[in-house]
Amino acid sequence: MKWIKNIVHPHAYIVFYIFISVLALIPNGLGWRGDMLDYTQNYIGLSILYILFYFLGYYFTVGVKTPQERVLSAKMIKLFHGVYLVSFAFFILKFVYVSGIPLINDSPYLRTKMGQLGGFVDFPTKAMSLLGIAAYYIYIKTKDKLFLFQFILSIVLNVLFAERSLIIYTLVGALILYLHYFKVSVKTFRIVVISGFLMLFFIGAVQIIRLGGKNKLDHSGKKSAAEVAAWVVHGDLTGSQKFGAYIVDKLHGKFLYGRYTLGEYLALIMPDFDNHGAEYLKSEYTNSKTAQSAAIPYSYYMDFGYFSLLFPFIIGAMSKVLFVKFKSLNSPFYTLLYPAYFFSLLWSVRSGNFPVDPKFVYYLLMLTFIFSPIFYKRINNELILIFRFLFLCTLGISLLALLIRW
Repeated sequence: MKWIKNIVHPHAYIVFYIFISVLALIPNGLGWRGDMLDYTQNYIGLSILYILFYFLGYYFTVGVKTPQERVLSAKMIKLFHGVYLVSFAFFILKFVYVSGIPLINDSPYLRTKMGQLGGFVDFPTKAMSLLGIAAYYIYIKTKDKLFLFQFILSIVLNVLFAERSLIIYTLVGALILYLHYFKVSVKTFRIVVISGFLMLFFIGAVQIIRLGGKNKLDHSGKKSAAEVAAWVVHGDLTGSQKFGAYIVDKLHGKFLYGRYTLGEYLALIMPDFDNHGAEYLKSEYTNSKTAQSAAIPYSYYMDFGYFSLLFPFIIGAMSKVLFVKFKSLNSPFYTLLYPAYFFSLLWSVRSGNFPVDPKFVYYLLMLTFIFSPIFYKRINNELILIFRFLFLCTLGISLLALLIRW
C-alpha cells in the first residue's frame, strides 16, 4: 500500500481544510457556535482563492535539492538526551507552578496559569511533543527500547496536562515516520484507521474531563458518552471556522493588521502584551473565559484583507521545499522538521496561526542544535553554528524568565 504515504503529503492539508469546512456546515449537537452557523457560507469565494494561491506557491517552486546524507551519530543521541532531560525538568516545574494536574483537577482552567510566565518559560515543555517524535525516530534507527519509553513518556506528560493538540502532534509525527520507514499492509492500515478514530474519541474524553464532565456539556441528558465525545471533537474542529467567519463579518471591512496572526511574536519579548490573537478576540467579541481561535483563511483575512493571500502562496512554496527534503530521509534534521511543519499546517486549520509561528522557530533551533544538518553552501553551514548557539541562549532565557516571574 505505497499510496498510503500520500496522506502526509502537504496537499493533505488542503483536503483536511475542505473536510473541516464541510463539517462546519453541520450544526453541533451540543449547541456550540449554533448562532454562527451561517457565516461560513458567505465566504466560499475567499476559501477558493486561498486554495488556488496555495497551489500556485507549491507548483511555482522548482529546483529543490534533496539534502546531503547525514547519519545519526552517538553525539546526536547524547545531545538529544540532554535536551530531553531539560524539557522534562521544565515539565515538572510546570506542574508545580500550576499547583496540580490539569487532567484531574476540578478547575478546567488550571493550565491557563502558565500564561503568566510568558512564552519562553513554556517553550521547553512544548518541545516535549517534538522530542517524543525524535525519540521514536531514534528508536526506529537503533531499536533501543529506552527511546520508545521516552516517546510514551512525552505523550503521558501532555495527557496529564490536558494538552490535546500536543498529544495529537506527537502521534501524528510518529505516524508520518512509520509510514515512511515501514511497509504498510492492509491489516496495519485497518489498525491505524481504527486507532485514529479511538484517538479522536480519547481527545474528546480528555476535553470532557477538562470541561467538567459529560453532564455539564450535554444539557439534554440523553446523549451517550461516545456521542458527547464525538460532538466535542466536532466542535473543536469546526468552531473556529464559524467564529472566524463571524469576526470577519463583524469587522465590516476593517482589519487588525497582524494583531491576530503576528501578535505572538511580540508577546515573546513583551510579556504584558497579552491582548492579541485568540485572547484579543475573546475580550473584544465574546464573554468566554478562554481564548477563542479563528481558523484560516479568516484569521489572515481579518488582519490584512485580500493581501493575506500572500500567506497561502508562501505556505505552498515552503511545503514544496520541506516535503522534497523530507521524503529522501537523508537527514535526521529534515526527517523530523517536516512532521513538525505538517502538524503546524493541520493545526492552522483550527488555530488560524501562520505555520511558522514562534513555537515552530523554536523547534527548528532545537533540531538544529541536536542534529546539526549539513548544507551544500558554506555560508549555510556557518549559519548552523549561529542557530545552535541561539538555542542555547533560549534555554538561558527560559531559566532566567522562570526565576524572575515565578
